[in-house]
Amino acid sequence: MATFANNRQRNPGGFRSETSEAYGRYPPSGFAGEEEDDPNSKDARLKGRISMLKEVSISIGDEIRDQNQFLGTMGQDMEGMGDRLGATIKRFHKMWVRQGCGPFFYLTLFAIGVVVFLYIYLKMR
Repeated sequence: MATFANNRQRNPGGFRSETSEAYGRYPPSGFAGEEEDDPNSKDARLKGRISMLKEVSISIGDEIRDQNQFLGTMGQDMEGMGDRLGATIKRFHKMWVRQGCGPFFYLTLFAIGVVVFLYIYLKMR
């Protein structure tokens, strides 16, 4: 609160000196110094910039089209993978129902053993 009062005493407008001095000044634009040029050169530069923007927008469109095609094929691959995984789970379920829970128990025990072994092995490295 005291610093605000001190600033008001130094600068009666309440603004810092940096902002009050720079008020109304704008940074130079990309067209600075072109007022003296003839209109034909301005038109040529503007046409060049427009053609550059057109090329950029066309290349962006091409990239979007390619990415959409890639995502479409990736989605089809994922659907196929889901179908295969579902079929594998169904076969595993049939095997489990036929043979009881013995193979599933041994498979789970083996997986836990592998995880414990890898944990110990990586900790001792």
